[in-house]
This record gives sequence, C-alpha cells and structure tokens, in this order.
Amino acid sequence: MPAGREVFRQGEPGDSLYIVADGALVAYVASEDERSAVRVGGFAPGDLFGEMALFTGEPRSATIRAERPSTILQLPRERFLALVRREPTISLTIAATLSERLRAANVARVEHAAFVAAAVGETLARLPAERRRAVLEASLLDTVAEAPLRALFGEAADTVAADCAALGAGAALGAGAPARRALREALEREVGREALVARAEMLAGRLAAAGLWHDALGVLARASTPAVFGGTLARALRAVPTLPADHAQRWVERVDDEHAARDADLALARAQLHEARGDAGAALALLRRALGVALVSDEAGAGQRLSAEIARLGSNRTVDVSGARDRTGAPARRWRAPALACVGASAACVALGAWPGASTAWAFIWLLLAAIALLMSRAVPDFAVGLVLVTGWVLLGVAKAPEALAGFATKEWLFVVAIYGLASATARSGLLFRIGLLLVRRLPHGIAWQTGTLLLTGVLLTPLLPSSTGRASLTSPLALAVAEALRLPERGRAAALLGLGTWVGAGPLMFAFLNGSGTCLLAWGLLPEASRARFGWIGWGVAALPLSLFVMLGSLLLLGVMFRPEPVARLATERVSLQVAALGPVTPREIGTIVILALTVAGWIAAPWLRVDLATIALLGLLACVGLGTFDRPGLQSLDWGFLMFFGVVLTVGRLGVSVGLDRLAGAAVDRLLGAAQPSPLVFVLAVAGVSVLVRLALDQDLAVVLLAVTLLPVASRLGVEPWLVVIALLATSVAWFLPSQTPSYLVAQSASEGRLFSHAQAQRFALAYTVLTLIGLALCVPYWRLLGLI
Repeated sequence: MPAGREVFRQGEPGDSLYIVADGALVAYVASEDERSAVRVGGFAPGDLFGEMALFTGEPRSATIRAERPSTILQLPRERFLALVRREPTISLTIAATLSERLRAANVARVEHAAFVAAAVGETLARLPAERRRAVLEASLLDTVAEAPLRALFGEAADTVAADCAALGAGAALGAGAPARRALREALEREVGREALVARAEMLAGRLAAAGLWHDALGVLARASTPAVFGGTLARALRAVPTLPADHAQRWVERVDDEHAARDADLALARAQLHEARGDAGAALALLRRALGVALVSDEAGAGQRLSAEIARLGSNRTVDVSGARDRTGAPARRWRAPALACVGASAACVALGAWPGASTAWAFIWLLLAAIALLMSRAVPDFAVGLVLVTGWVLLGVAKAPEALAGFATKEWLFVVAIYGLASATARSGLLFRIGLLLVRRLPHGIAWQTGTLLLTGVLLTPLLPSSTGRASLTSPLALAVAEALRLPERGRAAALLGLGTWVGAGPLMFAFLNGSGTCLLAWGLLPEASRARFGWIGWGVAALPLSLFVMLGSLLLLGVMFRPEPVARLATERVSLQVAALGPVTPREIGTIVILALTVAGWIAAPWLRVDLATIALLGLLACVGLGTFDRPGLQSLDWGFLMFFGVVLTVGRLGVSVGLDRLAGAAVDRLLGAAQPSPLVFVLAVAGVSVLVRLALDQDLAVVLLAVTLLPVASRLGVEPWLVVIALLATSVAWFLPSQTPSYLVAQSASEGRLFSHAQAQRFALAYTVLTLIGLALCVPYWRLLGLI
C-alpha cells in the first residue's frame, strides 16, 4: 500500500480486522466541528486495528491512512467468526488487545484534558475580569470567528479573538476544540448550570438578532433546553434570508418529533428529512400531530400548509402508515416461508403457462395466477408484478408488445392520471383544510349532529382527495380538536361516537364515488369496456347513491345505539374561528381551484350531451391547474406512479381477457358448475359480498378486490347481472377492520386521533355491526338496481 492511501474512512461500515505486516499507519478522527481531522494514534508492524467491527458491526470510528509504504493483512468478519468457532481463545486475545487500547486511550485523554485545563486556568487567571468573562462566553461558540464575536462583543471583538488565540481556543478548527471545551467547563463551574443556560440563551438571542442563526443554534445546542432550541430553529427556518440547506439539515436532525410537532415550519422540515430517508410513515405521523397542535393555535396558515402536505403524503399509496408496512398496509416485505411459497407457486404457474402445447387462453390464465401469487407474497412491489405480467405476455406469445401495453394508451388511464393530478392540485391549494375548518366551525349543538357533520366532511372530501388514508389524516385531527373542545373523556362513549363516525366518512364510504380511492379505480379498470363507459363519474354516483345514503345514515344510527353518549357541554369554537380568521379571505388560488373543480364536475355531468369523454374533461381541468400554478413539476413527481403503472396493466388484463376468449371459458365453467340452477340476483350479490368479507380476513384490500373481480366478473355477465354490481359489492365490504391491521386507513384514523377517541375493541364491535348493515343495504338496493336496468 503506497503512502497516503486510506484503508478505510471514519463512518464507513466495518466488516474486517487488519494486521500491520510492514510499514506504519496513522489514525485520524474528525474534529468536533467535522471540518478537520486530528491524529489520534499510529500502528507499527504486529499491531492490529479495526477489531471493533468484528464485535459490534458499527461504522468505523476513525480514518486509517498509510504514513509510508506498508503491507497489511485483512481478515473479513465472516472468516474471523468461523476461526473463533474453531479456536475460541482468539476472541479473548482480541478482547484483551481492545481493552488495553481503550485503557491507554482513556488515560491519554484524561491526561491531555487535565493538561489543557491547567494551562487554560493559568492563562485565565492573568486576564482582567471583563476580558476573562468575554473569553468564557466566547467558548460557547462553535468557532471563534469574526462575525459572531463582532455581534457579541462589538468593538472588543478583536481583543476577545486575541485572548482566545492565546488560550489555544482560537479559530484553528481542530486544535481549538480542547481549549474551548476546558473554557466551557470552567464557565459552568463558576456560574452553575442554570446560569450557564441563561447566559447561553442571552448570547444566542444577540446572534439571532444579527442574523447569525447558525452560530446561535450552535450555542443553544450546547447549553440550552430542547424547547428553546426548537423554537429558535423554527424562527431561523422562517427568517429571511433563511438558513442554508446544509446548516438547516444539521440542526433539524437534532430535534425530536415531539418538539418538532409544536411548530408547523419545524414539523414540515423534520417531515421532509424523514421522507428523504425513506420513512414517509414517520413524516405523515409527525405532520398529523403538528396539525392537531395547529388546530388549537392561532398561527396564520399553519394548518393549511400542514394539511396540504398531509394530503400529498396520504394520497401516495406507498406511505408506511403503521410501522413496518408496505403500500397496501401489509407487513413490510420479508422473505419468509409464506412469501417463498407464494413465489414458488408463481414460478410453477409460469412454467405451466410456458408448457409446450398450452393454448393462448390457458397461458394467459396461468400468467394471471402467477401474478396473483406474486402479489400475495408481499415481497414484490405491485408495479413490478405488473411489469412481470407484461413481460410474460410478450415472451409467451399471448400478446405483442403494443397489445401488452394497450392499457397505458386508453382514455381510462389518462382519466385516472388526471384525477390524481387534480387531487394533488387541490391539496396544494390549501382548499381542503379551509373546507374542513368551515364545516367544524358550523357544527351544531349536540354530539349526534356533530358526528354527522364530521362524517359528512369526510364524504365531501372524497371526490377531492381520492385516498381514504389522506382523508383520515385530515379529518381525525379535526374530530380530536372537537373532542378536546367538548372536554370529552378519552375513549368514552361520546368520544368513540365522534371518532368512529368521522372514520366512516373518511374510509368505508369510499365506494360512493368512482374516485373514492385507488381501490375503486382498480375495480373500475377491471370492468368490461361497455361497463366502464356506462359507469363514469356521474353514472357511478347515481347507481351507488341509495347504498351510500343507507350505510351513512345507518352507521349514525348504529353508533348512536352502541355508544349512547352522555350529556356534553356546548362546543366552544373560538379556536377554530381564530384558525379561519388566520387563514384570511379566500385567496385567488383557492377561488381558481374551486372554479376549476366546479367546471370539471359540470363537464362530467354534461359529457353525454357534449360528446366528450371524461378523460378529456379531466385533462382540461388539470391543464387549468397548471396555468393556475397549483400543479407543477413537483406535483407531477408526487403522484403515485407505482400505482398508475399497475393500473395500466390492470386495464390491459380486461382487454386481453376478451381477446383470448377468457369470457367464453368462464361461461362454460359456470354452466358446468351451476347446471340448470340459476341463482337470483339477490342471492348472487349477497354471495359476492359474503365471499369478500371472508377473503378480506386473509388478503389485503386491493389484492382481495382484484382477485375476486377477475374471478366473478365473467360469472356476473353469464347470469345476466351487470358486472358493476360485483364491483360495488366487493368495494362496500372491502373496508373491514375486524383486525386492527386489516385496513391501513383505519390505522391512520386511530393514530391521527392519538388513540384518544376510540379503542380497537370499540372499533371491532362497530365493525361487525357495520358489516351486517352493509349486507342489508346491498339486499335492499337490488330493486333499485333492477329499475336502472342493471339486472
């Protein structure tokens, strides 16, 4: 190894032990401010280093560099462990070497610190009292630079800088750190911890007034409370000019989520850090807590900005909503036995599809089963499963590439892209939060009426935000704020009534609208083309209206009976009124968004007469949002492209199924199975719903709906039932929460209310009653659907 070459750097993963065979190496450690390196030791032939990695696997604690040409031997961790299993005494030898090195390092550190402290004490004693006090205060700075010294000491800054240099605590980055540490310890011994904190906060205030936020935060991080540090950091993030991005990230990392939730700007910055690290679930949880704080504060625009970001994160189906969970709410992907079994079954299905002599229809069926098995494994993202399916179609000759990708060239795919874009634009406009606040401010007296209003809030937000997770993130904090204003006992009957009613509006009633959630859009994409044309946004809403009203009103009645509330005080809405006042008048951007949404919905209603398809109208609305400035490149990037890719493949499944004759095969299978028996439409719809409830006990929501839709849609056509009835029965029963982990949006609702409104046990009792209510509603709606010609 030539001189100057590094063996490894501080912070890199450690995986090997090294032994010096020849030459010399030196160890360096980054200084306290991480801007320079300090030599901390050296190694001669026969010495070993890097042994900590063998025991802890932690990152390297120092940088090792060759001082002159050297030869070193490397022992990887795996080979070391194998050697220890054969010769256990080797680990004792390594441990003894490590212990001796740590002891020597500690002795050297103590001796060095004592020497520096003695030298600093002697020099301090010779300084006049005023200069001595200034030097001690300057030691609280990260670096003794001209700008912060000038802000703190004015004309005496040069004298303070000279005194610091004489003490060895000057601006030299690495060398000055030990002396400054000794000065800070001397200051604390002299004035005590409480006075030290007060003095640090006073100095930080001067630095902040001079715009030196980075220096001010350095002082507070060293000698103040987390609350004061967090408050100052929040002011720094709002300052003009603001903190540079690298400085802001360094300080935001030092704030915990509890303190970050107390300020909207700090919460947004901390959430951005979580998201950048791939933990969008933590970001969403933090923002929900911050929104709850904002609802009872009078900070202008705080709730609006938080709600826009919550809507963006909540509408992204990849968000981790309950710990280690994937985009469907399933446990995080791990290659365990069930997953391996599903992957094995998928591979077997692919082999059967590729078997010589297999017809095109059976190749299509086997590939579809392989994709379903792969989805059930939860080990592969949905979009990747879609890409695997497309690849299989092309390789096995089921379809040519243009046919395999036909779903992406349909107006239905463009319609869904535009819907998600409009939802993103609406969220970024701040309109959602204003709507929620206005509804809460107008809550009538009486817990039943208040519950109904909050439930209706979730329903009204459904077409604007096609994500039950996002709606639960927005409405549950509103319900919690109302419960706090009413001083309701936590998890009492009234609180449970309020919380569960709010959840019903945000989640289970998603089937009321075509764009109620991504699951609704997936099911719609699987419908035959004629059904998709018939059940556009308006057609869907009209057909689903009686069931939606029955379930909505029935849920309120059930909740009132199950959680008969105790008398509660009259709601005080002063805080909410302050929030509305803080938002100010409706902004031009919000007015523009309202106009665009109104015109888009009006266009969907008038589409049959205008002879324009829904996708064109939605795209025109999205282009209007681009002109308004509510949808731009970041908005486009924030869309859930994984879901959109999977949805394009789902659209292709329906088209290819017809072209390969899957409907004929299904019809023949149904005829053989049923024979002369012909179940009534009522029995069929209830059977579909019952199967859905059972399957949801084992499968995720999206997977259950896709699997059952693919299986049952051909059966519906054979029985003379409109396939949409299968879809609505599946969707109405797919939002189950018998088990807390069944539905991600339920977990979000429970978490966003901090678990203070209802318990899982209360929710489970209501879930059973809600399921029975939904089945009754489906049965009662059969005559209405017959009247519409769907049967």
